Amino acid sequence: MALLPLAGCDSFLDVNDDPNRANTVSSDALLSPIQVSTADAHYQLGQYTSLFSQQLAAYTSGPQIADRHIDVRVNTAWNTIYLHNLNNLHLLVQQAANEGSSYYVGISKVLQALNLGLLTDTWGDVPFSNAFQGPAELTPQYDTQEQLYTTIQTLLDEAIVELQKPNSTLKPAADDLIYGGSTAKWIKAANALKARYTIHLVEKQGTSAANAALGYVAKAFSSNADDMQVIFNDRNLNPWNRNIAIGTTTGNFIVAPSQTLINLLNGTAIPGLVDPRLPLLADRGTSVAPYAGYRNGAGTGGNTNITANTFYAKPASPLLMVTYSEMKFIEAEARFIANGGTASSTGSTEEAYQAYLAGIRSHMDKLGVAATDREAYLSNPRVAVGAANLTLSLIMKEKLIALYLNPEAWVDVRRYDYSPDIYPGMALPAEHNPALNGQFIRRVLYPESEAARNADEVAKATKGLAERMWWDQ
Repeated sequence: MALLPLAGCDSFLDVNDDPNRANTVSSDALLSPIQVSTADAHYQLGQYTSLFSQQLAAYTSGPQIADRHIDVRVNTAWNTIYLHNLNNLHLLVQQAANEGSSYYVGISKVLQALNLGLLTDTWGDVPFSNAFQGPAELTPQYDTQEQLYTTIQTLLDEAIVELQKPNSTLKPAADDLIYGGSTAKWIKAANALKARYTIHLVEKQGTSAANAALGYVAKAFSSNADDMQVIFNDRNLNPWNRNIAIGTTTGNFIVAPSQTLINLLNGTAIPGLVDPRLPLLADRGTSVAPYAGYRNGAGTGGNTNITANTFYAKPASPLLMVTYSEMKFIEAEARFIANGGTASSTGSTEEAYQAYLAGIRSHMDKLGVAATDREAYLSNPRVAVGAANLTLSLIMKEKLIALYLNPEAWVDVRRYDYSPDIYPGMALPAEHNPALNGQFIRRVLYPESEAARNADEVAKATKGLAERMWWDQ
């Protein structure tokens, strides 16, 4: 009888345990929210990086600080990528590996590579190899960007191996919001990311990086149907719609198309060339004046906005992360460089020229440009220049348009040093951070929360806003 109270203790101590609450989350339940959160991270970064690449300009005080290159941190995106994306992906990889669900491991590693790429291309050195240990390591060391680029490629190689396995205990289906469980498309996506992060290295590795990128492009996307995107709907709204377009209709203006971008489309920067994508990227509302964008660093001078009438901000628009058109522009750039082309030279191979045209065509098709308008643009002599007259400016200008609102656009602009010879109209913002001494921004600062929690490591890794990334040196 003396043992009965002791036996009862176990039951008493379990009184707060909910027998209906799962102790673990299944792989299929984890995947969908990670994918949506990865799309959200693209929006959160894109709202700022699109200011730097001068696709957007800012109205309001918060974004105007970024638009003027003043102490930019982008705290929300850092937290989303670490807390919601990489942390949960770390758990999903471990769980799926333990249960023998190879396809979930492969998909997770592709998403790890994508999120890690967003981090390092924004902040530079960041924690990864020493992170995600919980209480065992609360101040993880920072990996260098060079190490992180190796990690990205390793993750993608490992993903391809997992996705090529003949069996998987659990197989993704409707829970995979991007490809519906198609391992073949995930393998293409892995190669597309390998191409992206390889073309970033042309300044360091020259033609060897260009040729390697071409090898990955050949195994990547073959049409717009392969695009890596999250599709939203009228209940689960595209983040550009719910955060920007809806606010614009109620007078809460935050960001709008920039003067630099609109002038590339409206015939100002390139006389005689009006782009049929213009009304799909910018809405001038009731204005009958010519399309005009806002001056970076000034927040004035424009008559266009991001509204639900524009392609990227409709409620059910896809959030584009990696696309077929991006692959065609990577191919065009890589072939141009492999053929000995430079920023100041003209002429390349017919393959480079055709890839350049295919990049334009596929982006217009994605946006729903009418075929007659598309072909008129492609046959315009300022576009249809022929292989002998192809330039990097033509390729990169078109890629900037095709990567509208994508953080990847800022990588390209930095790789080509904000050059107005590559991007017509590119210039320092009207009001610009005087501490930068006339230099453009090239990275953002670590969030205050990270500096408070991991002060020693942040101090070691912190660099100035104008200091170049590792791949840009």
